Amino acid sequence: MKYNVFKYMLTILLFITFLFIIGKALRYILNDDTESYTRITYHEMYEQDNIDVLFLGPSHCMHSFDPSQLDNKLNMNTFNAASSSQALDGSLLILKEACKYNDIKHVYLDLFYNNSYDIHKERTQMTNAYIISDYLKPSADKYVYLLNASGSEHYANSFIVARRCWKKMFEPGYIPGLLKKKNTEAYRNYEYVKHENAEYAGKGYIKNLPSVKDWDFFDTWGWVPAAPETFSGDYKNDLKNIIDYCKEHNIKLTLISAPTSNFCLTAIGDYDDYIAWVRSVAKENGIEYYDFNLCKEQYFPSTSEYFIDPVHLNYKGADKLADTFSELVNGKVSYDDMFYDSYGEKLKSLEPTVFGVTFMNEYADNGEIIKNCRIVSSSPETLEYRISVSPDNSDEYLLRDYSSDPSFIMDPDVTGTVTVEYRSSDGSGKINKATILTVK
Repeated sequence: MKYNVFKYMLTILLFITFLFIIGKALRYILNDDTESYTRITYHEMYEQDNIDVLFLGPSHCMHSFDPSQLDNKLNMNTFNAASSSQALDGSLLILKEACKYNDIKHVYLDLFYNNSYDIHKERTQMTNAYIISDYLKPSADKYVYLLNASGSEHYANSFIVARRCWKKMFEPGYIPGLLKKKNTEAYRNYEYVKHENAEYAGKGYIKNLPSVKDWDFFDTWGWVPAAPETFSGDYKNDLKNIIDYCKEHNIKLTLISAPTSNFCLTAIGDYDDYIAWVRSVAKENGIEYYDFNLCKEQYFPSTSEYFIDPVHLNYKGADKLADTFSELVNGKVSYDDMFYDSYGEKLKSLEPTVFGVTFMNEYADNGEIIKNCRIVSSSPETLEYRISVSPDNSDEYLLRDYSSDPSFIMDPDVTGTVTVEYRSSDGSGKINKATILTVK
């Protein structure tokens, strides 16, 4: 009887092992991760002698904190384990995995309001979860994470990685082409990936190259508010779980917010409400919160040239942030000296400025698409705006003369540039500036 039970268990084990090997082989020939940042990031995470300081968060954390600079400034081994659209349950998984192999002393958790509406079971795409789980070692924590990270309709893709790309099997030349890319020393040795506008620069930091000139923002950012009363229960619970985990393991936790452009933060209209909510969480749990969007000009200037888009720093912004961050952490500058009390106070300290135009394509009652636009400025109550449009391959025309109304409607089919001229709303004084905005 015992022999039969043993034989039965051995058969099951061999079958599972066979499926695992087949799954690994199919993943290798079907899933193209030759340009993946996180494949390299988590490989490097496992290769560290010891990580003292760990950064967690979404992509704007990944582009903001450069360990190659912070290691020297803090005299510690830092590692940036952020990833694109990383949700807090993903941050907790990475934290648990990193703690298995490192004596982590300090965690900086980067919070971004745009992730706060996330509901696990309602996720419609899982890329942000898979780019984490695919490159972490097998563990109970990882599999529990995948079970809780979505509804059951995603389980097959979550646990059978090759299934996500099975249709590629029938594309002529796909598998030979992918095997050729993977059968290189660069892929096998986890050499750093370079793209046209960004490159992997070591220990999880992604270096962005371009800059935004003269607040040249024409973007949909700004139509999603940062309203704490609408934050999901999953978001709040995930944050509590991270706080509790750090307390249980004697890890110092600091909540942070990496710089986001004034265009984005002004467009949403209620960023101080978000700050107040995070501060209340931090106070309740006896931890610190550093929001680098509140930096005074001498520590982090308000310039669009530090950004590649509304929410991501480029390398110049990351370089400046490394100096600012280390001065604060090393006690060279006090919190009160570095930060304003509120974002509203910071805006009042700036010269009246147009930061860009936010827009949203919406359907009218007759079914036609309308491009609703809104000018984003630091001082909307004191400015009026004149708007001109220069379509591609056509002459410039005046869309609207001076008005204090920041909202206007554009033809959704027009591409080219929009010029926003602005002056004091009483009509006095000269035109301060003309901002040229690219319409895509």
